[in-house]
Amino acid sequence: MPAKLLYMYVFTEKDKGITAVVIILACFLSGVYFAKFYQPQNKTKGIYKQALKDYQNGNYSNAYYLFSKVSKTSKLKPVAIYRQALCAKALGDKDSELRQYQTLFQSYPNSKLSMEAKYQAGQILLDENPRLAQKYFNSVAGADVPEDYKIASNYYKAKITASKLRYSGKVLSRSKMKEIETPFRDYLEKYSDGRLAVNVANNWTKFNPNLKPKDAVLIARAYYLAGLASDAEKVLEKVNVKNSWAVRASLAAKKNDQEKVNSLVEEGVSKYSEYADRADYKRAIDDYLKLNKPSRTAIFGLFENAKGNGKDYIWNLKCEHSPSSEKYSCYKDLYITYPKSEYSPTALEKMMLDRIKAKDYANARALGKQFISKYPDSEYIPEILFWVGKMELRYNSLENVRYFQEVINKYPDSYYAYRSFWILKSLGSAVIPANLDYKPVVYPYRYPSQNDILFHLMLVNDYEMMSKLTKDDFIKSWVEYEKGNYAVSAHLAQDAMAKMTVKPVKSDLRWRLVYPQNYYRQVKNSAAEYKNNDALMMAIIREESFFNSEAQSGVGAIGLMQLMPATAHDIGAKSGISFNTSHLFNPELNIKIGNLYYSTIRGMLENKDVSAIAAYNGGIGSVTRWKSTLKYSDTDEFVEQIPYDETKNYVKKVFRSYWNYTRIYQK
Repeated sequence: MPAKLLYMYVFTEKDKGITAVVIILACFLSGVYFAKFYQPQNKTKGIYKQALKDYQNGNYSNAYYLFSKVSKTSKLKPVAIYRQALCAKALGDKDSELRQYQTLFQSYPNSKLSMEAKYQAGQILLDENPRLAQKYFNSVAGADVPEDYKIASNYYKAKITASKLRYSGKVLSRSKMKEIETPFRDYLEKYSDGRLAVNVANNWTKFNPNLKPKDAVLIARAYYLAGLASDAEKVLEKVNVKNSWAVRASLAAKKNDQEKVNSLVEEGVSKYSEYADRADYKRAIDDYLKLNKPSRTAIFGLFENAKGNGKDYIWNLKCEHSPSSEKYSCYKDLYITYPKSEYSPTALEKMMLDRIKAKDYANARALGKQFISKYPDSEYIPEILFWVGKMELRYNSLENVRYFQEVINKYPDSYYAYRSFWILKSLGSAVIPANLDYKPVVYPYRYPSQNDILFHLMLVNDYEMMSKLTKDDFIKSWVEYEKGNYAVSAHLAQDAMAKMTVKPVKSDLRWRLVYPQNYYRQVKNSAAEYKNNDALMMAIIREESFFNSEAQSGVGAIGLMQLMPATAHDIGAKSGISFNTSHLFNPELNIKIGNLYYSTIRGMLENKDVSAIAAYNGGIGSVTRWKSTLKYSDTDEFVEQIPYDETKNYVKKVFRSYWNYTRIYQK
């Protein structure tokens, strides 16, 4: 073999040996790394669950240690670090808390918790290292975070700058003053009763004792809403009445100083309405009416003197307090005088209903169509469409079907969708016989992918962090449901559904959160026993207590169906059922007695469910009187004419819920 080839052969053999050693060493180190950092998912899940349990039980030291043991390769690691910070905070260890926040946003900058951690770190460093804190807040303010975080971060940045300059002795330029004060102003305009409002007010007054009148009123409002009346009054000492009358009136009302309230409000609405914030204006008027009885006399007197901005609010109150014979002209004048007021749609709606009550259907139909054209996105649209449909039906116009169908298609969960369906199907009774399927509340969408942090948080039941890491209110509702907070869950889902301009199909899982079938087995059994409609009984429970079995009203009504103890004992005794009052908190007993009570009042009202639901809220005596004195042509006119707004709205809410239970769960 030639020498050159021999050399190459030897070198290659040697090189192979080195390569083998390197590979072996790499495998060894990988094994060590793998052994140290890899953690089976089940083990991670177990560690996290135990840590969370310790945290919830107040064992923060052990929780801190266990959260640290969550594998660095786990999707849960950033959350575990954040949880460590919370443990340290609970233990009063600021250094460890800060260290964990910094570890989180430095090691996991793309985590959804990164900016939250930076915001919290900035708060800790406000006094110790304001320069670094300002850097953190600047980062948060420029990130894609909720508006409240941006506004609060900008405030903290301004606070730090103001603290530096307050003791510097420098004369600040107008632009510099504006730069600093704008974040203070932004916060108090947006969140006058927010968590930081008093802090903002305190720092602003320290920075600039010579506030502009509008800014002083902003600060005074924040103090007032926080219950710090003396601080509010002190801020207003240098502010003239012209700019501050509305807030001053509310402060005087806190002291029941009727003479001062009257003087301020009467002069304010007459001379200075344009200088008052609208919310302050309304609050001052409401305070005035609380102190001056009867309200009708007070509001009429105030109306005569009121001028300029805000009079539309007083005008609307005047219409509410006017005799029935004068309501139409009152609302008509309001509508004509303030065509762009927030009360214009209300005025037009009231005018239409008044014409229906007067049997002036031609004008009622014209007003309804005018409303549809002018306010197509109003909250009243389902009601208006329904009534125009009824009037088209009265005039034998085939257009009625189009209006009723539009209500059902666009507003499927509304009370008026129920009434539209009832008319189109020519049903003979208020309730629609239907067999319901039981369908449990489940996660409102397809489960998130395994790459989504929500998926991993679901595995360990960390519902608190799920709420923090999602913007979806239906998921937040589901979280509250899983935690057993049924009332909170239903309210969250209801509000989320109300914001949707296009409603999902009735089989969509989100509807179950809005109308859950909690306690359905007990409801079905008791409803069958007392010949009640089970969907209607579910509706009563939802509207009375939102499924909070521990609910107790200010007047003493108890439990799921909000039974008055005396009434419950009386009804029970007549059927041989005795119990202690505290037993009414028991869901099964409460539902049984509630069904028995409803069956009783329905029987006393010719087995009419609309009358019985009205009586459940307003009393049998009231309903009997209304049925004999009100002038109505059908059920819909009767409901609209119920004199008690609370009872009228109750009837609509219960039948809306009833309709949705039937619509969503019907077999």
